[in-house]
Amino acid sequence: MALFHTSGGGRLGNQLLNLIHLLALKNEYKIEIIKINDLFLESRSGSLFYPLSEEIISWKICKKKSKNIYFYKLFLKLFIRFIHLYFYLSPFRKSYKIGLKNNYPKYLVGNNLKKEYSFEKLINEAKTYNVALSGWGLRNWELVSKHKKKIIKNLKDGFSEYLNFKSSIKNKYLLVHIRRTDFLAVEEFKELNFSDQTWLKGILKLCEIKSLNTVVIFSDANVSNLIFSNLKKRGLKTIIPEKNNLNENFLKLFFSYVDNASSVICNASTLVLSLSFLSHEKIFLPSTKSDFQEINLNNAHSLYPACLNWK
Repeated sequence: MALFHTSGGGRLGNQLLNLIHLLALKNEYKIEIIKINDLFLESRSGSLFYPLSEEIISWKICKKKSKNIYFYKLFLKLFIRFIHLYFYLSPFRKSYKIGLKNNYPKYLVGNNLKKEYSFEKLINEAKTYNVALSGWGLRNWELVSKHKKKIIKNLKDGFSEYLNFKSSIKNKYLLVHIRRTDFLAVEEFKELNFSDQTWLKGILKLCEIKSLNTVVIFSDANVSNLIFSNLKKRGLKTIIPEKNNLNENFLKLFFSYVDNASSVICNASTLVLSLSFLSHEKIFLPSTKSDFQEINLNNAHSLYPACLNWK
């Protein structure tokens, strides 16, 4: 019998967060957990799903299917709906949807699991029945902390081809990730939209405290001249990897630079948090009340505003 995790919503960062918690459940309860392909993580064998394993890396990051992405997305939606309908109608299977109130996965047939659902009951059912589970909210941070070393090893093995980029940077550096386009459009994330002055204050103070003279910036929006000119005025070298390595795969650049950074300051992008979880004990957030906010990644799910994107 197995627990089938069919979908969890969001993009790569959210899928990695789901994977972190699924691996924690796998390590703790020793049950079979099967993950259905999504647009960001897929089976290495070419099948539509993959079992999670402590020894074998059965998943990989999807390569872009630009020409067929629409049809593949449509197929996955129909496939997941079929699974839940089949599990719901079968007397020997269970179909569940998990999420916050009024935020359960749409158009899937299954019983709603409220926020206060019991992990133990769910795991026991998965030992007796095949259980399909979809939605955002499969979280157990205590188990993640308990099995953190094993989870990190599994993820790093899975990311091996993305962690081997050799940059020309010889000095230690501060990794800055400014995420704006998505956060600007979502009211819930307005506390994660910081002004240029707030970003600059945090960057300069961290470089001073950590004795860093190099700043590496990734952003989904144009970085203002205010930030560039002030960093240059303070004698700091600024690097934009995407401009310096036009022919390099973005994920290779991003994964490697986050992994090798001396420190990371970001506004709680789930992707940065997931990658920082692998190699950093803490990250930093800009702050309107002080120079910056220090976030221990073991507690990031409960520290505001990082928890907005990590709970």
